[in-house]
Amino acid sequence: MNLSTTKRRNALLLILIVFISSASGLQAQTPTSHFTTVWQGENGQEHMNILVVSAVIEHQSLSVNDEIAVFSGSNCVGASKLSKDLNPSDNTSFVNILASKSDGASNGFVEGDSILFKIWDSSNKQEILVNSVSYRKDISSWLTTGKFSAGASSVAEIAANTESVQTLNFIKGNNLFSTYLVPSNPDVAVVMKSLTDAGYLVSVLNESGSSYSYSSKKRVWTNSIGSIEKTEGYLINVSTNCSLQVSGKMIDLPLTIPLKSGWNFISIPLNQSLDAMQTVQPLIDQGKLIKVQDEQGNSIEKLRKSGAWINNIKTFYPGKAYKIDVSSSTALTFQ
Repeated sequence: MNLSTTKRRNALLLILIVFISSASGLQAQTPTSHFTTVWQGENGQEHMNILVVSAVIEHQSLSVNDEIAVFSGSNCVGASKLSKDLNPSDNTSFVNILASKSDGASNGFVEGDSILFKIWDSSNKQEILVNSVSYRKDISSWLTTGKFSAGASSVAEIAANTESVQTLNFIKGNNLFSTYLVPSNPDVAVVMKSLTDAGYLVSVLNESGSSYSYSSKKRVWTNSIGSIEKTEGYLINVSTNCSLQVSGKMIDLPLTIPLKSGWNFISIPLNQSLDAMQTVQPLIDQGKLIKVQDEQGNSIEKLRKSGAWINNIKTFYPGKAYKIDVSSSTALTFQ
């Protein structure tokens, strides 16, 4: 059996189990304890079948007693509690949600409304709005618009990823910065949009000299940096004291930052301050550290006469970036 035949067979199985849950072992619509549908106590009418084949919170699949609900506006129009852990490779763990259409009394979904998914995380007692939905299109009859439609079937993969916000404060002139978040959209032009719109941004440079800057000749902003990288620090120049908000997910630790011979701009990928000397001690032990500088020029460096290391930086702060000069290629790991 070739791959395309196998995919089609699996797809046909998925569509069949929407309607034959008792025969296939698919998780039936189990009564919920957190979500309450607006048509509770009734059989409903003109149902739409929504099959959830994958559901994760921060990369962790949902488990027994977690709940998934679909909303039409503020109305919960379908919900189910997991009777077994959700496993994308196990067809019997898929969750079938039956959504009922309103008969005009706000007791169901409105035709054409956007389907909103919510998850009840039973272990943490937390209701979470799903912010990523992918609709499968293995079968042409599966609806992929993300809209409610009576009699239709949709097969969805959903994910809920919480986002954090970090505020970066800049003073007029040059600042070294980094972020402990992976931006929702890491494109430098997107991250810096609020500053460019306000007319505060002059330029952004990375350690290689690539820039995000305004071309007076072309009268456009040119981005030769690309995206904000979690291991990198950047030099930003602003025309006045200002702040920038970055939204995204926390960087996963441990994070190893590669260092090339010479000067590097490194990020501080944690949301807490660190002892600067302790952080770079592994580079000293390797005999590769030459100097560390912050944006004000304070340094960690070795005195020539005594051979002692002086530390005028003291603390590495989240939101800041630091310049590190090393004698040969190495790496620095943040735990």
